[in-house]
Amino acid sequence: MTRELNLTQADYKRFRDLVLERSGLYFPEAKQRSLRRGLGEALGASSCTSLDEYYKLLQHSSSNSSEWDSLVSALTVGETYFFRNKGHFDALAQHILPELIARWEHSNRRIRIWSAGSATGEEPYSIAMLLCELIPRPESWNILILATDINRDALRNAQQGVYGDWSFRGVEKRIQNRYFRRNGNKQFAIADDIKRMVTFDYLNLVDDYYPSLSNNTNAMDVILCRNVTIYFNSEVTQQVVGRFYKCLTNGGWLIPGASEPNMVFYQDFEPGNFPGAVVYRKPAVAKAKVRPAFVFEAPAPVVKAPKPEPFPRVLVRKKEDKPPPPPDSYEEALTLLQAGRVDEALTKLYEKLDQDPSFVPTYYTLGRVYANKGDLAEAQNWCERAIKRDKLQAEPYLILSMIYQQFGLLEMAIDILKKTLYLEPTFILAHYNLANIYRQQGDAKLARKSFQNVQRLLKDKPRDELIPEGDGLVAGRLLQLVKMALASGA
Repeated sequence: MTRELNLTQADYKRFRDLVLERSGLYFPEAKQRSLRRGLGEALGASSCTSLDEYYKLLQHSSSNSSEWDSLVSALTVGETYFFRNKGHFDALAQHILPELIARWEHSNRRIRIWSAGSATGEEPYSIAMLLCELIPRPESWNILILATDINRDALRNAQQGVYGDWSFRGVEKRIQNRYFRRNGNKQFAIADDIKRMVTFDYLNLVDDYYPSLSNNTNAMDVILCRNVTIYFNSEVTQQVVGRFYKCLTNGGWLIPGASEPNMVFYQDFEPGNFPGAVVYRKPAVAKAKVRPAFVFEAPAPVVKAPKPEPFPRVLVRKKEDKPPPPPDSYEEALTLLQAGRVDEALTKLYEKLDQDPSFVPTYYTLGRVYANKGDLAEAQNWCERAIKRDKLQAEPYLILSMIYQQFGLLEMAIDILKKTLYLEPTFILAHYNLANIYRQQGDAKLARKSFQNVQRLLKDKPRDELIPEGDGLVAGRLLQLVKMALASGA
């Protein structure tokens, strides 16, 4: 039951700040009414009887809790429908996707598209239908359509794939007849082959790490993020767009909402103007940084020589004056990667390789970095070199399995993951990836078993503990993803 709230200015500010801190969603004065409406809906669904009680509940609840799920759901419910914004889908159908199809048709036949902020699924399913219209035999391609959202209720509805008449306004009857079947009087269920083309996952654009092999956000050809950054302030929007840039392959496309193309945020991109749509393209060749032709150096200051001492002094170096050992290049690389400074990290990794060619983590970390950059062949090369040097380390097998998965070689990925788990039976991410592949193959029994293994291994871990090779993924977040997968029938 929705309650009418009369927020004081103090209430508005404290809830606004808490929501921004925990979810990245920003509600300035102009959107105070939207915050009030969402709070009223979420408070009405809770057991709390006052705003103070509800504020304390949110304060002491994890960002992954059902309380925050309920509030985020109330705050981010947006209207969507199939093939929304004709200009965007015309640009995809007539220019962007045909170019990608022509580029990859005679090589790896691999297309990767991310719907970031997929809501109830109309957008990613529209992309799947469009690809089926453009590619005669889409099953002969390795197609990933990743659909992510912060609203778990919307994701659950999207995975069910059942829609009412309102989602089809403006859609050709031919499309509805071909890709849907009736499910009751006024509902339609998406066809199974279209449903299988889309992978739904929870992802918080503000908190989660991307690009990353572990959540499949690397090497994207197209990213659609429409009417999502309207919830963010300028600083967060800049960070998100910067990460999208790194997620895209060279020449990849970013499609924001019609009201979002502010060039301040897209300066690293090349704008593309199509009828009814402004989109942005990552340059096919990275822009070279311009160095100044001449750097003026001020003359060194004149320093007067000190007066000679009457007696020579013996300088004794104190023990604490001993110069510290130089920082380890590999550890520096990991710190730089965590900060998103990938090119600098690569330099440090090659330094470490020169210093100690026998240090195997350098090899598979290079593999992970190149995979995140979209260079899968180079990534595979480094992982195989790591395995050649030490066949008993599990990490390179895990990364190699994710590379195979992105090539569409699922059986090879499964074999490599089994080898990973033979070497390290408690490798959490290996169990999780195995579960996702089984789910992708439609084997619900094996997927459930692997997800339950992840649950068991996470049971006693602190919720903020980092998952090995998870690119910043923490135990609490992974546990929520597993629970959601199990609840969806995996």
